[in-house]
Amino acid sequence: MSYRVLNSISVKNLSGRELAKDKSSLLVILVDKTAKKNNLLVHLDKVSKGGLFGSINSLMKSKAKSLNLHSVAGVSSKEILLMKTPEKSDTYVWLNFFKSISKVANSLGKQDISVMFACKTLKNRDDNWMIEACCRQIEASAYIFGSSKNKTVVKPSLKRASIIVGSVSASSLKKLKNSAKVGFAAGEGMNAAKHLGDMPANLCTPRIIEKKVKALKKPFPKLKISSFNEKDLAKLKMGSFLSVGRGSDEPSRMMTIEHKGGKKGEKPIVLVGKGITFDTGGISLKPSPAMDEMKWDMCGAASVFGVMIALARLNAKVNVIGLLACAENMPSAHATKPGDVVTSMSGQTIEILNTDAEGRLVLCDALTYVKRYKPAHVIDIATLTGACVVALGNFATGLMANDQKLADKLLQAGENSGDRAWQLPLWDEYKACTKTNFADLANIGGAGAGTVTAACFLSKFTEDYSWAHLDIAGTAWVKGNEKGGTGRPVPLLLDHILS
Repeated sequence: MSYRVLNSISVKNLSGRELAKDKSSLLVILVDKTAKKNNLLVHLDKVSKGGLFGSINSLMKSKAKSLNLHSVAGVSSKEILLMKTPEKSDTYVWLNFFKSISKVANSLGKQDISVMFACKTLKNRDDNWMIEACCRQIEASAYIFGSSKNKTVVKPSLKRASIIVGSVSASSLKKLKNSAKVGFAAGEGMNAAKHLGDMPANLCTPRIIEKKVKALKKPFPKLKISSFNEKDLAKLKMGSFLSVGRGSDEPSRMMTIEHKGGKKGEKPIVLVGKGITFDTGGISLKPSPAMDEMKWDMCGAASVFGVMIALARLNAKVNVIGLLACAENMPSAHATKPGDVVTSMSGQTIEILNTDAEGRLVLCDALTYVKRYKPAHVIDIATLTGACVVALGNFATGLMANDQKLADKLLQAGENSGDRAWQLPLWDEYKACTKTNFADLANIGGAGAGTVTAACFLSKFTEDYSWAHLDIAGTAWVKGNEKGGTGRPVPLLLDHILS
């Protein structure tokens, strides 16, 4: 299965005359006060006998954000959409602006669009960044969930997009095309992550995710894929991981996806994703309001899935291993109880004081397992704590690390991609939270600093390598009218890996 929405996104280097003859169903021109200096627009204005610049003047003087022009004289495109670019030089604002392009195209029923920049680049950004970000957002925002709909399904109309540039050298054009390719792949990765997260939990169980992971071998035969059932996990002595799924009729699964595009012998980056396909809280049952949102508790694993697809699509020259740790947390007569003690793969025993702190129980064994890869560094991604939503809301992912250099690189990747993170402390003072009289560790700390104490628990299993933890509880999905997965932090992770 392909997780792409668009069939293609390309970059075209056109003259003004060639642009006038371009027959896309919608030509989207991004304009600001400098638009009249654009050589391609000068030609279009000439063939339209001044009509184009007149329309741009009207738009810039009005409070409107866009202006539709139908059947412009001398221009072969059926329709021109002038879009006023944001005045603020803010990455977040511009990414939302780029997102609106495919939404408008879908609302107009367009199958193919051409997009050209007749505006200044964002402050501290070059043309390559603008095109990569634009292509990523066009692909990602063209996504419309419809997999579990019959009568009310709405399919996106947009299938092709072209980015129009002019008077570009061969070397510059090559770089711009690569930027578009990276952006398109990042958008596809985001859509893959969104698709898994948006699927109802009864249609996206650990075994179903396992099938989807195995299915990647068909489009991407170079990927090495391994799968572990509950017997395999028991042989690995993953008692902590297995404790989470005991109350469910759905068996747990762990999958690894290996992309070997880098030099032979080069240490891999390892990504570990929490994949709780539904989280009732177990015996420590959650309150019912908004419990449906716990189908997104597997977004860490979904983001790893999306990143690996993007890397495979790009045939990226890096060594990366993605691990998906999947289980369903349900209450039953077989479920793990508060006060139970389990033995992790590391040999450390864990007193489970709260069965709703289950994500760290699957992650700790997965983080122990990945030591065998002798990683350059490990990043785990998890919808781990509601406390992170309280602390940072829906705008920033929580970041904690045992290696400041790695943390700095991830923070920079967040700034570069616009998929931002914010670092929280991982000080020794917090680590006393794991103490208990009845096991080596407790799975929860005190009432405060829940995000930090969860990371402190994980840090007990990551002392042998460089590690960072991304808490995406606030950024993996949104509520309200736009309710659904966001595909984050796929852009952050890709920027970090590809840099």
